[in-house]
Formats: sequence, structure tokens, C-alpha cells
Amino acid sequence: MVSRIEPDRYANTGFAVKDTAPEINAMIFAAMMCRTPEERLMMGFDMAATARKLVWSSLDPQGTEAERRAEFCRRFYGIHCPW
Repeated sequence: MVSRIEPDRYANTGFAVKDTAPEINAMIFAAMMCRTPEERLMMGFDMAATARKLVWSSLDPQGTEAERRAEFCRRFYGIHCPW
């Protein structure tokens, strides 16, 4: 299966990081495309888990469970959760 993703395309976030030379981006993209879809999916899961851990570790440990969850939701998802 051939990927239709271009090596310099970024998620539709309204901004892109362009501090890497195109040749290096192409090299990294080629290396990622050598991985199986399952390996790439697992990498994404690992990155999301790491991001969650970073956010949780930055929360005030003195807060209640509800306060911590609400703050986590605000920081991680950018929305207010009323629980």
C-alpha cells in the first residue's frame, strides 16, 4: 500500500513548523513510511500517552480529583468540563 501523504504536509492546525530542511523531512518521512501501519499507530498512542502524563504531572497535587480532572480536560483538550 502506498501512502498519499506528502512529506512536508502538516495537520490542518493553521500553523506549521518549518525549521527542518526539506531533505531531512523527506528522510524522516521515508523512514516512517517503512514502518508498518500498526507500528505508526502504536507510535501515535505512545505520544498521546506521554502528552497525558506530562499534563497530569503539571497539575496541582493539592487539588481535588474533580478539580484535577477539569484542569486536565482544559489543558489537554482546550475545553471546560463541568464535572
